[in-house]
Amino acid sequence: MEKETKLNNLHLIDYESERQKKYYALILLISSSIIFLISALGLFDWLSDLTSSFLESNLGFTNKWSKSIGPEWFVGLNKDVAALGGFPVLFIFMAIIIIYYNLRKESRRLWRFLFIMVGGCILMLIAKTFFAHEIPDDPIEIVTNSISSFPSGHAMMGTIFYTTLAVTISRRQHSHKTKRFTLISGVVIIFLIGISRILPANHSVADVFAGWSLGVIWLCLCWILERRIKKQLKKETVVVSR
Repeated sequence: MEKETKLNNLHLIDYESERQKKYYALILLISSSIIFLISALGLFDWLSDLTSSFLESNLGFTNKWSKSIGPEWFVGLNKDVAALGGFPVLFIFMAIIIIYYNLRKESRRLWRFLFIMVGGCILMLIAKTFFAHEIPDDPIEIVTNSISSFPSGHAMMGTIFYTTLAVTISRRQHSHKTKRFTLISGVVIIFLIGISRILPANHSVADVFAGWSLGVIWLCLCWILERRIKKQLKKETVVVSR
């Protein structure tokens, strides 16, 4: 009797925890969608113009031929930070993670990771193509060249990759402090990548907000899909066991 009571209490706690997570995911999905919509409609343009004017008046252009803001060392520093969300660095990290999962024979986690990253990349290309002023005739240019500054690819892919990495690592940690530290570290990296695109005038505030929000939208959709798959598999397991 006591064991049954304990099991029921555990199931109730799991149910409440799952429902709470679902509410947080929905709130995050809705708020991110609103931010992306506001950015797409140009309602953040005033903030972008204000930021650009402030940076130009305080830092100035790199030289009279350049469109970048700040001295050369400042531009170089931001470029180095932004590289954390660039294709070469993310490709190297992804290759390491793929090899790691293969060595551990964790195929389910590998496919989940690939789905999130490749799906996010495809979504980014679709968004950039949709908002591009001119679409190139050669489809390869859509992949190799940045056809639109909106949304920021660095901000979006950085959000997807480092959030996924932080959540995956935190799930294997038992201490709440280390979990919190891991997640905060991921958020800090994402924030720095976005800021490093704004400061030298590579992107506007609206571009980065759109990149961040679209990345979060994709992650929320992936999380909801993952939960549904797990729920379905759990139901099938219960049916088979009976």
